[in-house]
Amino acid sequence: MNKTVTIPDPTEHYRRNVGPIEHTETDECEVDIENIGWTLGNDCPYKCKHCYSTSARIKGMDLTTEIVDRVVDQIKRLGAKTINLGGNEPLFTNGISPQKTLLPYIIEQLSAYNVDVGLTTSGISLTYLEKHFKYAFHLLNDIDISLDSPYEHEHNENRGGKIYNMALEALEVCKKHNKQVTIVMCAMSWNFTEDRIEALVELARHYGANLRINPIKPVEAKHMEVALTPDIYYKGFSKLMSLCKSLDLTEPTLAGISHYGKSKRCPCGRKSFRIHSITPDGKIPISPCVYLHDYKIGNLVEDDLLELVESPQFKTFRRRNRNPELIEGCQSCDIIASCGGGCAARSYLHHLHTTGEHSLFARDPLCPKAAQVPESWFEQNPDLPENVHLVHKDYLCTWIGQPL
Repeated sequence: MNKTVTIPDPTEHYRRNVGPIEHTETDECEVDIENIGWTLGNDCPYKCKHCYSTSARIKGMDLTTEIVDRVVDQIKRLGAKTINLGGNEPLFTNGISPQKTLLPYIIEQLSAYNVDVGLTTSGISLTYLEKHFKYAFHLLNDIDISLDSPYEHEHNENRGGKIYNMALEALEVCKKHNKQVTIVMCAMSWNFTEDRIEALVELARHYGANLRINPIKPVEAKHMEVALTPDIYYKGFSKLMSLCKSLDLTEPTLAGISHYGKSKRCPCGRKSFRIHSITPDGKIPISPCVYLHDYKIGNLVEDDLLELVESPQFKTFRRRNRNPELIEGCQSCDIIASCGGGCAARSYLHHLHTTGEHSLFARDPLCPKAAQVPESWFEQNPDLPENVHLVHKDYLCTWIGQPL
């Protein structure tokens, strides 16, 4: 008889601590937080089917300049080097009206502390800044423009709005101002195909853009319907990486199959973390991983960020990083040093949706060894450039490349 799995409530993290604190008897890896993501608001005019932040965004309060100053000061004290503004559409910090936005103020305050600021947008936040707040626009280090497909009708359908041309306009603005720009796509079972990959690379080449691929993490149960299978994942990345020069390889399973000798495994809680949007009761929590709301902790309006980074939630991530041999199926694996059990978020969420159990110490469902992926599909121990400076480098389990 098949086990009945209860569908988890993606908003449970608002009511209690969900993510378990595991293996407290073990050591953790080193911590050197440099890269931060910040979800600025709770409003977004689009209805992206794969959105990872919807269940962590509830309307009720807006940001103030005083709150922003407090958060920025905490970031400064931590000594972070980069911060990406995204999550929702970042223009909408204070409701759906652009006239109420604090985005330019946030960019200026962060830049004043010599933090390199990036922006992830469907296009509207970037074009609005360029038109109305040129000073803040020019302060941006780099920009990520989201596309769910290189084909207009597919992108618009998945986003719930006719915004494909807005993304192209934003790419054109970056090209005009010689801004570092990356096209970012959430890879799903329907869009990570050979024809779409080739078209996406050609589009990036046309605009002088990099490419970044975020394989979908099933934050909600419905995302499992478009999750990548090992076959789609590895064939897609094999094709993509044959067309591009890799710039960053923090997707652990790819680092593993490539025997990338400089991989430090999943960066979450070790090198990076996420600042969540303000809650209805005025709190700003953080979590080690942008996708794992179950591990959110604290309130940056009141708490010391340096103490939160040493919280049990963060330590559990770092214990997983240090001790992947505790993950069932990873013991004695010959790529464990670079893969480290794979992406913590994908492992946790896939395990949760298939078993109903909460555990960070689960194996990545895209394990290349379990899938018997031929290593010949990938360049071995690739030589990645050291002088690339992008806010998503060593932040998230992701891949960044440059079209050849």
